[in-house]
Amino acid sequence: MKRLVLLAALLGWSLWAGAAERVLEFHSDVEIHVDGSLTVRERIKVQAEGRVIKRGIFRDFPTDYRDRTGALVRVPFEVIEVTRDGRPEPYVTLQQNNGVRVRIGSANVFLQRGVYSYEIAYRTGRQLGFFGDHDELYWNVNGNGWVFPMDRVSAEVRLPRAVPAGELKVEAYTGRQGARGRDFGAEAFDGGARFETRRVLGRHEGLTIVVEFPKGIVHEPTWRERARWWLADNRGAAVGFGGFLLLLAFLYWRWTLVGRDPRAGPRFPRYEPPPGLGPAGVRYVDRMGADDRAFAAALLGLAQRGVLHIHHHDRSDSYEIERRSQETDGLPGEAVLVQRLLGASDSIAIGAKHNPTVQAARDALNDALKGSFGGRYFSRNSGSLSLGILLGIGTFVAMIVLDAPVLFIAAVGVSMAASLVLFSRWLPAYSVQGRKIQDGIDGLRQYLSVAEADDLRRMKAPPQTAEEFARLLPYALALEVEKTWADRFTRTLGAAAVAAAVSSYYDGDLFGAGGFSASRLSSSLGDLGSTISSASTPPGSSSGGGGGGGGGGGSSGGGGGGGGGGGW
Repeated sequence: MKRLVLLAALLGWSLWAGAAERVLEFHSDVEIHVDGSLTVRERIKVQAEGRVIKRGIFRDFPTDYRDRTGALVRVPFEVIEVTRDGRPEPYVTLQQNNGVRVRIGSANVFLQRGVYSYEIAYRTGRQLGFFGDHDELYWNVNGNGWVFPMDRVSAEVRLPRAVPAGELKVEAYTGRQGARGRDFGAEAFDGGARFETRRVLGRHEGLTIVVEFPKGIVHEPTWRERARWWLADNRGAAVGFGGFLLLLAFLYWRWTLVGRDPRAGPRFPRYEPPPGLGPAGVRYVDRMGADDRAFAAALLGLAQRGVLHIHHHDRSDSYEIERRSQETDGLPGEAVLVQRLLGASDSIAIGAKHNPTVQAARDALNDALKGSFGGRYFSRNSGSLSLGILLGIGTFVAMIVLDAPVLFIAAVGVSMAASLVLFSRWLPAYSVQGRKIQDGIDGLRQYLSVAEADDLRRMKAPPQTAEEFARLLPYALALEVEKTWADRFTRTLGAAAVAAAVSSYYDGDLFGAGGFSASRLSSSLGDLGSTISSASTPPGSSSGGGGGGGGGGGSSGGGGGGGGGGGW
């Protein structure tokens, strides 16, 4: 009795196993046309038991690939017909992440248990490889994505004309993705080749074939055709490249239109600053904008003329600004600076901590300088640069939305950023009047930065007196040559005379172990700009961190075709 029960159980298990859902046969006929396109007819015979295969099967076909550069390659795919057991069968095509799913069957029609033979015919293209000495089809016959085992997989490839079998080379691979199994048989015949597996393929195993044939059998795409395909496949990259070229063209056009400076005048030393500017104005025109050094130069200029007195507390690294006179000589921005900085008081201390009064005084000076010189002497052409930035941002976003390759997005993004930075320096331009003023500033800088006595004699410079040093020290600070200016007068007049000239309006710890030090003076004046920057910058408006935010290498699953399938 026990033997009968065991025998019945074994018989039942064998019947269940034999009836398990699987692909009994997968055969593919691949016809290569002269234009390089393929017509493929797949015959898929399945055992359906109503577990996974309920209404029919589906076949996934990949259409989107990435080449070695990361560019998208999108091959065409068109279904010709679908049949079941020789009769037309309903189907729908569904877009997948990287291809198309052909779902066969009706949602309201369930299959009886049994064997069904499906046939799918479709056209595709751009599946051939073109090499120096041969062309080839590298084709994944059934795809490695099937969830069913396959008893037998076979394929037959036909060329457009009867090429002798001896001129063909065939190869194949079996197994899972990337495997190089040899469980196949293959033969070439005149005009084509046949392949078949020699073992059952498990789930996610496939057959990939290679057929090499002489050049000239099919049309090889021209570079124009390849370029057209690339543009069609890589709209994001095309938009990125086009946007970058458009940005360059726009920036160059704006530069030629508004960014070219008038021709500079002859260069020679100037011993007087341009009239009506003052130290802050000289800095503003030279830099085409205001900064904290312009503020410091304005304070030093007011001190040199007796309006203010500046005392540097070296230990606390702070400055005390004291009023000495009510007259400011009417230079642009100076009156409003003194009014906003001191108001009704006679002095103010400026340290490293934020001081709203200092910020208000700096902003008032900047506004006054912009109103006096900004539109008259130069234009930064910020509107042109802003439009360029918007164009760059739009191009960058479009590349992301249109799925351009990451490396391409990075390369174009860096190139656009570099172009914008470059043109941000080229677009600002002086007016004709501003160019003349800048010529005077350049000549003054040339005089202030001369270090050698012989050079001074050759240029017939005025006498190098303590008064000359004190008079032009604020301009040397504005043009960032204060150390050279102080060193020159220290060698010419001696430290004591220079110290006396400075201490009448600016005092601090300017004496080292060897007496007065021009380096200490330069450092003290430079620190004045840094302290103003700290005092006029609101908390939280700057970061305290350090950063910002083919042939010879085939395997199963490679080549064109492939995909997978299952039941539904």
